[in-house]
Amino acid sequence: MTKIAIARCGSYVRNEVEGAVRKCLQELGGLQNFVSSGQKVLVKPNLLAAEPPERGVDTHPEVVRAVLLELLALGLKPLVGDSPGVGSLARVAQKAGITEICDELGVPLGNFNQEIEVKAADGKILKSFPLVEEITEVDAVINLPRIKTHGLTRLTGAVKNLFGCVAGLRKGEMHFRLQHADVFQEMLIDLALTIKPVLTIVDGVMAMEGNGPRNGNLRPMGLIMAGENPFAVDATIARLIGLSPSAVPLLASAMKRGISGLNATEIELRGEQLEEFIIADFQVPPASTRISFRVPEFVTNFFRHYVSPYPVIKANCRQCGICLQACPAKVITKGQESMTIDDRQCLRCYCCQEFCPHDAIELSTPFLGRFL
Repeated sequence: MTKIAIARCGSYVRNEVEGAVRKCLQELGGLQNFVSSGQKVLVKPNLLAAEPPERGVDTHPEVVRAVLLELLALGLKPLVGDSPGVGSLARVAQKAGITEICDELGVPLGNFNQEIEVKAADGKILKSFPLVEEITEVDAVINLPRIKTHGLTRLTGAVKNLFGCVAGLRKGEMHFRLQHADVFQEMLIDLALTIKPVLTIVDGVMAMEGNGPRNGNLRPMGLIMAGENPFAVDATIARLIGLSPSAVPLLASAMKRGISGLNATEIELRGEQLEEFIIADFQVPPASTRISFRVPEFVTNFFRHYVSPYPVIKANCRQCGICLQACPAKVITKGQESMTIDDRQCLRCYCCQEFCPHDAIELSTPFLGRFL
């Protein structure tokens, strides 16, 4: 059985976060069960965009700090890094409060601007990945996601957070190459099996519901969670927000592949009781109707255009152009008065909605999709 530890943490007060992280590690037998003294470790927070900590978009700096302290105390050599969706790592880390933490503790911030092709461990979709060079220069990866919703994957947690190890603009290229949602989910599974983080520690103090992963509403969940198996971690997050793991497309695909740790009977919970933190009315994006990519192309296109949720630009759009830059299919244009999305060519990857800094893009479900 795979072990998942849960510790209560009601705020981002430094002592409370440090205590919760330490308790999770103790419940799992100690940090030394996952890394050894002298090893170089990449600490991979979720750094989506340049937002202050109170916005709840990125992994909170106090969670990053608490993890770094544990690593340093064990004689490890941590490195912090991510490949943000919008902006440079230096700019995003500065705004998110991560740079200040790194400077305080003398921990380097990675460059994450050089790529190297890494062979996939179990490549069902891709045989190799264009990853940031730092992945090949460390002995272990510790994954620090934040609990948030996501238009494409419903939730973004342990597995989806590893997509930030793909180098820069290659993430957009992969969205364009892997246009079918099911194929994209399978790629994320391949990626997680390739990177193989030794440990995932989840920032669940404040979770984001609704129009995540950038413009949703923050909701207190009050916990730090940790586990070795990223799929088991995500299955536990799904249960926390009132979903069966099978209702999360990525986890449903992982089940079909026989990946362990997805059923409750395969998970040994330690620490606090899971039931105390479940939010049954957590606002989660609707599930897209899933069809196999092996069906004829015209069937896939029909479902994409008449069933799957589609992005809609709202009246509060400021025409900043970030959605235009984020769109891998380049189907967004800027007019004199508004931005326009070519719905017929839209991939339904929801990158525009993910990266919009003004909550000006929402997902709308077509009439037919509401009945399927």
